[in-house]
Amino acid sequence: MHPVKNRISYLYLDTVRVTADRNGVRAHTEHPETGRVERVYLPTASLSCLLLGPGTSITQAAVTALTRDGTVLAWVGDGGVRCYSAFLHESTSTELLHRQVGLLADNEKRTEAAHRHFRLRFDEAPPTGATIARLRSLEGARMKALYKALAKQHGVGPFRRSYDPNDFTASDPVNQALTAGNSALYGICTAIVLSLGASPGLGIIHEHNQRAFTYDLADLYKAETVLPTAFALSKSDNPERDMRKHLREDVRLLKLVPRMIRDIRYVLTGEGTADEEIRTGVVDLWDPEGNVAAGTNYADDGRGESW
Repeated sequence: MHPVKNRISYLYLDTVRVTADRNGVRAHTEHPETGRVERVYLPTASLSCLLLGPGTSITQAAVTALTRDGTVLAWVGDGGVRCYSAFLHESTSTELLHRQVGLLADNEKRTEAAHRHFRLRFDEAPPTGATIARLRSLEGARMKALYKALAKQHGVGPFRRSYDPNDFTASDPVNQALTAGNSALYGICTAIVLSLGASPGLGIIHEHNQRAFTYDLADLYKAETVLPTAFALSKSDNPERDMRKHLREDVRLLKLVPRMIRDIRYVLTGEGTADEEIRTGVVDLWDPEGNVAAGTNYADDGRGESW
């Protein structure tokens, strides 16, 4: 299984049928005019997330093959603007999930994690002793200034963030690009969070949503990816398509996937590196003096005898 940090960020499919055969997983597409069917094999072993859009069907064999290779599957709306469901491999470690639960159970530790998040997002330390409310105020001021600067740079004029989730095309190109870009970025972040065994729903800054931690993570990268690209696409005829194309390239050039892995570990644990791989396929038994290996008989002397 390829390390998460070396994988392709995501692949978006719609109006295709995904199946599996002896050679791998493939997507079937039919030409609307000629009716010709084309089959393309997917790089499942090197893919972080497969986004399945409207009109997509997938067989059980394909799902099995994809999850076996560690690919996160996400069922999304048109252009990836909504995530309806996601699926991951059962052998993923829960080490980071335990860290998340510990942070949410301790307000002081959670605030420390929020400080680490702020430091990553703005490349500067927050004021000593800053409360969550203070961090929120500082973040709001910085983002307001960024939106204003980007609008001025691209001649957009006064800008207001708005979109209709029931009518994607009703908004202007910048808002369409923002919606598509944010949704795609959320898909990537969710894939990385799940692949590391953390929970997308246990956020540090955001909460009460199944993608709260996804939103926390995505906020670290929007200012250098989605936001400048969206304003640059103010005159695009197809901002949704162009945004996905640019975002995929940004993810590659900026090496966002390995950064996400490091950043998740740093925010949740305070450790400055995530170069080591997360354990997979490992099950431990809890012990107050330190976990012990599962799959072992601890009867009688307690020393353990492997089955």
